[in-house]
Amino acid sequence: MNIDLLLATFAGYLAVFGLSDRPQDPKVRDYPIETIQIRTASGTAVLDAELTLPKGRGRVPAVVLITGSGPQDKNEEIAGHKPFLVLSDHLTKSGYAVLRYDDRGVGRSTGDFATATPQDLASDAAAALAYMKSHPRVLSEKTGYIGHSEGGYLAPIAQQIEPAAFHVYLAGPALPLVPDVMRTQVQDIGRAEGLSDEVVARQSRAVNEISSALLKSGTPAELREDITKALKNSGASGSQIRQNLAVWATPWASAYARHDPVAQLAGLTIPVLALFGEHDLQVSARENSPVMRRALSHPLSDVRTLPGLNHLFQPTRTGRINEYIRIETTIEPTALQAIATWLDMIVQVP
Repeated sequence: MNIDLLLATFAGYLAVFGLSDRPQDPKVRDYPIETIQIRTASGTAVLDAELTLPKGRGRVPAVVLITGSGPQDKNEEIAGHKPFLVLSDHLTKSGYAVLRYDDRGVGRSTGDFATATPQDLASDAAAALAYMKSHPRVLSEKTGYIGHSEGGYLAPIAQQIEPAAFHVYLAGPALPLVPDVMRTQVQDIGRAEGLSDEVVARQSRAVNEISSALLKSGTPAELREDITKALKNSGASGSQIRQNLAVWATPWASAYARHDPVAQLAGLTIPVLALFGEHDLQVSARENSPVMRRALSHPLSDVRTLPGLNHLFQPTRTGRINEYIRIETTIEPTALQAIATWLDMIVQVP
């Protein structure tokens, strides 16, 4: 059994560093660029960040980019692509200040990612937004969070710490991570990879059992024992069990087992743009977009499924994860334009 599919949590799954020269990588960034360090409110981390600013001296709207799951650098580098670099370049040239940062414990950022909870990660994003609001070039009342994948979970949490005027979710889930998102994920990926119905069903049961173990949540030793049992029942090897324990026998996973994204989304009083890819096998558009649409109440919120795109918003016919590295496009230009057009509409609203 390929239980490694359980590690396909959002964009963190296939990170491949060191590849470069994708066609959309900006060759010239002829606008102001500031390198900054942001200390989190708790003092547990200092984030190494880059702020890009439109040309000129006027004050501008601004966004903070929040990465998907797993330890990510400020470019959210994956499979040789740098989606956050491409997105920041596009938005900066469209008139927005953009701040992106290495996750705690990544690159020059300090702190321990392995022990971080969703609340910790959301606090990091909140600290970044607070910095942006204080910048002399930024219109503090026109600032927002843009979260990719898990970043869509984190932005509503960060909103409770440092409020933003708007949010953008790129493949951000509306359903709980475990078991809902992960169960659909292993089913969709398994079928795309040609696994038998029996194997897919076995993997789905493993997700359900892991979810139950997280909810039962006794001592850390008991949690590891319960998850190990679930994985063994699914036919996982010793190395696969160790890999999965590193993800699921953690404070991060325990917190998500009790996280209700629908309640948080329903509590938002700001406009939200939620984009999904039609062929996303990691955060299913067919499962999450209707829930997102029902949860959001602001009249200017917009939920769209973009045809022919995968979890990274690359063009694809299948959405298979092993295509990420082979597709030359980092982010489909129509997706970039959809984000910028919606933002332009929102920031002009009094």
